Amino acid sequence: MGNNAGLQSWRGEDTRIINLQGKSLLPGFVDTHNHAYLRAESMYWVTLTTPSLEGYKQETQAFLATQPEAKQIRGVGWNLKYILEQAAATGRSPAQLLDDIVGKDIPAVFITHGHHEVWANTRAMQNAGITKATPNPPGAFIDRDPVTGEPTGILREFGAQNLVISALLQPDFSVDEYKNAILSFQQDLAPQRGVTSVIVPIHYPTDTFLEAMQALDNENKLTVRYDLLQWADENRGTEQIPGFVERRDKYKGKFFKTDSIKIFGTGASSTYGSVVWNQETLKKTVAELDRQKFRVYIHNIGPTSTYNLMLDAFEYALQQNGPRDARHMITHVSDEAIPTIPRFKALNIRADGHPLPKAFFDAEVLVNSSSDYPVREFFPMTRIATGVKSGVALNTMLNSHTIQGAEAMFTEKETGSIEVGKAADLVVMDQDLFKLSADQLEGSQVLMTLFEGKVVYDNLNGRAAGSNEMVVELADGHKH
Repeated sequence: MGNNAGLQSWRGEDTRIINLQGKSLLPGFVDTHNHAYLRAESMYWVTLTTPSLEGYKQETQAFLATQPEAKQIRGVGWNLKYILEQAAATGRSPAQLLDDIVGKDIPAVFITHGHHEVWANTRAMQNAGITKATPNPPGAFIDRDPVTGEPTGILREFGAQNLVISALLQPDFSVDEYKNAILSFQQDLAPQRGVTSVIVPIHYPTDTFLEAMQALDNENKLTVRYDLLQWADENRGTEQIPGFVERRDKYKGKFFKTDSIKIFGTGASSTYGSVVWNQETLKKTVAELDRQKFRVYIHNIGPTSTYNLMLDAFEYALQQNGPRDARHMITHVSDEAIPTIPRFKALNIRADGHPLPKAFFDAEVLVNSSSDYPVREFFPMTRIATGVKSGVALNTMLNSHTIQGAEAMFTEKETGSIEVGKAADLVVMDQDLFKLSADQLEGSQVLMTLFEGKVVYDNLNGRAAGSNEMVVELADGHKH
């Protein structure tokens, strides 16, 4: 950074010199809610895209044809409303409908795109021992036939999902599968979107994923900064915290860490109005996590009363432990949280959204913007454009996806802004964003992404990535 004269001493024979000619140079984007590990689903599971029983069958059978020795089948993307309608119209349970697609000899467990419901066939439920006598796990639900009470094959929220998933021969991806998924995420997804840092809220227990990240970091193959959030089981309360401490000490590296905890505060289905945790257990768990210096990251989708319950837990932790720079956060913050804004501010709780309501920006709550990939596409300009259309200033929205995201990851001294001494995590956009209308912003494109000064994506003048040294020159008189 500096003027043209100051750049001269840095130029060598192989230095690539670029005049951006009015394009935008920004800090690398930070996505503070990104399930990067779920890239493995699109690589190793059947992806259901056609909302019809015949379409699901064709996609599933085509997938099975590539794996004739498969002992199970996993899938993602089915439509819950459609399957329930088909079950009502045909008089067959969802489990029987899935039997028609995959057969009765192989266990099948498919998850919705939103990841809050699974669809299991008869064999999968038999293997798990699920019957009409099986109780609903706390905060989770087994759909049942209204007449017979028999389970239908639809299981909602992780506590119920895990009943069938844990009974599978391979309930989780392998270390190698996770490694391939993260490498694909880094090569095929993140750099094209200008994303150089992500917070990853893990929503199930998975040491194999943590082992994969450790291996990639040891092999110097990580080209994104990862803040990995260990998942807290709502049924185990404080007893699981020693395990979190052990993993925090075991799994860490140059570009990843595991010192935050993801808590699943509310379920997705308003039909059940589920608050997953017992409130007293939640309060004691959050307080103990805070005492152990973990950052707590809570998933909450409303209504307003549930945001207050989560804030009650944070307030209890503050009362028990006193203030510290914890940067606790609630994600999926929506309009229903607006009445709780004074409590967010008083307790210094960060609000994360896709994007957040304008009221949170206006009130100067600690905020950041995110995608919830793969539930949503994670091009940051999508959220930035949406925020600007709602009346938030462009620079404010950019900050929520850059420096404020870095603050959420405790990496603001390393990245999040373009300053002397920070890592060169940078993104070049194809236009001057400040000259675009709100409607034009989402159409802007990433031309180049750098991570730690290395080019990880290069579509500037059609060049392929490869050069690891560059000087970016703007117009005379501007900083570089």
